[in-house]
Amino acid sequence: MSVWKEDKPDKSTAFNAAQQALYDDLLESARNRPPVESLADFEALFFGHSSLFESEVSPFLYHILFANDESEFRNTLKRACYILINNWERRSQGDMVQALLALFHQPSLHKPTLSPSMKRLRHWLLNFADSQDFEELKIFAIQRINLANAGNWSNRYVVYRLVTQAIDDRNSFEQKDAAKKMASKLKNKFKHDLALYTAFSHGSSQSGSKYPNPTVLGDEVLRLVKSVLLRRDQFSYRNVARIFQQQLIDTSYQDYKESLVDYLCFSIAQPEFVAAIETTLPQQLAQLYPDKNEVDVNSSLALRTCNRLIDWITTEDNRRPTPLFEKLLAQGNPLNIAVLILKIVLISPNSQLYLEARLASLVNYYEPYLETECTGVIQFLEICNVMFAIYSDSVEYSLVRVNPRQEQKTTPARNQLGQSELDLNQQTHHQSRYEPESLEDFRIFSRSLRAAQKKASRTFQQHRTERTSNESA
Repeated sequence: MSVWKEDKPDKSTAFNAAQQALYDDLLESARNRPPVESLADFEALFFGHSSLFESEVSPFLYHILFANDESEFRNTLKRACYILINNWERRSQGDMVQALLALFHQPSLHKPTLSPSMKRLRHWLLNFADSQDFEELKIFAIQRINLANAGNWSNRYVVYRLVTQAIDDRNSFEQKDAAKKMASKLKNKFKHDLALYTAFSHGSSQSGSKYPNPTVLGDEVLRLVKSVLLRRDQFSYRNVARIFQQQLIDTSYQDYKESLVDYLCFSIAQPEFVAAIETTLPQQLAQLYPDKNEVDVNSSLALRTCNRLIDWITTEDNRRPTPLFEKLLAQGNPLNIAVLILKIVLISPNSQLYLEARLASLVNYYEPYLETECTGVIQFLEICNVMFAIYSDSVEYSLVRVNPRQEQKTTPARNQLGQSELDLNQQTHHQSRYEPESLEDFRIFSRSLRAAQKKASRTFQQHRTERTSNESA
């Protein structure tokens, strides 16, 4: 054994060179050969054609098997899979992903073999097929199915899982690139489908069947879209976000944190929702980077702060939802939660991918539950999809004719969203009674307004306590 080591060049250098040569050969095959042939090359490299003899396994693979390095084998196999997927997608041959996945379910992997190396190889392949890495690969096959009928309800939100892959620095360039492109493709498709549905759903039932509702919210989703569009005025979410940023230029981090809560609660008409925010976030913000309180807030500090807000509202450990999320969801108005995170992203656009990764964590947590057991979460995720599609610059929703008078005449229905749509309309009409001529002249986030809001909050809490005491008596 010592002689073998002496005869070989530096192990890491030789290994890396052989590994890169494998990637290069597979890349050339994927680019220049039909997909069936490139898949056959991949199978020959990693499956050994189910042979009985070590000599029929590729030299590089035999090197890994000899070293008994399953971790390196898995990393190499995973990157090779994404080299194929990336190139198949570029050539519009993504349907081959199913054939790639099928290799890991061949009956031959369970056959006995006389070869210790082949036995080890098959064991590693089966382990990979039972790993999280393989689940991530399956996403690229799931997205080609009609997501509304793709088995578990969580598959409808595969885009968030793709975003998680795309921003994970532990993944290879090929995996991140494939995930980024697929996520972008799915987002654009949803925006396109929603725009068509919104534009043509005013017509006959025939046009409705031609352009189906891309959500599972039911046809009442059109009212939600209209309601959001009606806010595109001085007090639109985008405009209020701009004013918030303008009014807090050259302000201290302490004032920024205090104003954040005011901004998030601004225009939300549900007292219980506002109370839950104001009894949780201020305390958490007060403890966040206290050494920066007297420093002027900058873009980096604002980004980190908004990311922490997203954590507190969704999930802090990437495993389970926060108590605040569960409390807000239990109030039965998922639209308010969606608006809350929309406001954060509007003042911190670079937080959106971070947010989408947290949404993926929520999907993972609730995935074992039946669809009927997590209706509120599904409504929240659907509304998030709609809201971000509407606020995307790549879709022109002004093509949709919205008649405010017709909207007011429509009887508000208590549908799957509960009072979500009614609440949003009430907020819009209520604000119009004191709307100033210039929003810039109205100090929305001034200290005097904060004092008035805090006083109103204390009054609300006092009345709530008195009511509870009277009911107990």
